[in-house]
Amino acid sequence: MSRLNAKPVPVNLIAGPLGVGKTTTINHLLQLRPPSERWAVLVNEYGLVGLDAALMRGGGESDQPAGVEILEVAGGCICCSARVMFEASLVRLLRRRPDRLLIEPTGLATASGILDMLGRPGIREAVDVRSVVCLLDPGRLDEVTARDEIRDQADAADIVLASRSDLASMAEIHAFQAWAHGLFPSKRHVGLLEYGKMSPSLLDFVSRRRDVATPKGHRLRIYRHREAHARDVVAGDPGAQLLCDEAHPVRQHLHRSRLASTIGWVCWEGLVFDAERAVSWLRELAKLPGARRTKAVLRTTKGWWGFNWADGAEEAKPSGYRGNSRLEVVIEGVQLPDPEALEHDLRACLSPASAQSAAAI
Repeated sequence: MSRLNAKPVPVNLIAGPLGVGKTTTINHLLQLRPPSERWAVLVNEYGLVGLDAALMRGGGESDQPAGVEILEVAGGCICCSARVMFEASLVRLLRRRPDRLLIEPTGLATASGILDMLGRPGIREAVDVRSVVCLLDPGRLDEVTARDEIRDQADAADIVLASRSDLASMAEIHAFQAWAHGLFPSKRHVGLLEYGKMSPSLLDFVSRRRDVATPKGHRLRIYRHREAHARDVVAGDPGAQLLCDEAHPVRQHLHRSRLASTIGWVCWEGLVFDAERAVSWLRELAKLPGARRTKAVLRTTKGWWGFNWADGAEEAKPSGYRGNSRLEVVIEGVQLPDPEALEHDLRACLSPASAQSAAAI
């Protein structure tokens, strides 16, 4: 018997907009994983620079948390433009027979499109799709109602959680709860989430997917979403993004789409960024017109730091990651600022010794 035809693997989707805290929540769930279980995580990065998977690993680029396997699909949404790579990575993980698989789609993906793929013949026999979780910022309900892909994620979810609820006002919490309880299909659970501390018990709130109603209009949303990515343009080789070395210390990667575009860099681990200059520049990068998400993990003069800017919220904290420095910004629409000018400013953030070394290449 094929290993894919053995007992189905429990699968959960952890969805939500860019910067809402999906990676933090998954890290918390991994920490609470039963020691006897092997879990897998499939991470979808919209851009070409892998950041979330690197931050989940917490160590070197090839390190994995004990009992956890992490695979990354970069360069588009796994529901459409990256769906071939998604299916290949999914099959690879399922053949390893984990006790649970968590899927973190990019915040720009449609959850219903992923559920459709999980229901395809040859895949559906191998998976047991359980709770679909959607994290939403209670202070960003206007975005939820304005964006097709986010509304799709909320409609397709079984569980809707107000992420970072500790930062929201009581009026925002009450408005969020009233809105979430009015969604169709109705949710199995609506709750609050602080610091990504989601109870693992929520993963199994749904254990019979066929009993869950299908959201209305999801086919039209998937069609419009795929049309928006029909002419995506990628500049940079995702397979080469980890090949930075002293001879090629900085690699730039571009992804242009009508929905959202990205520009990012992977920098050789021998380069050290001046901490103050890097923070100041990243803050300005996050203020570019149309910027929706800016994220980085950098080796700085003050050690390794992770940075995350989204919708005016700023987060900077020490990082356990060790490897090549990475950073990326997601910008609304197809227009990007001058990539060469941005890279010039990036290099200006290097410490004097690193700047001299990079200039000599």
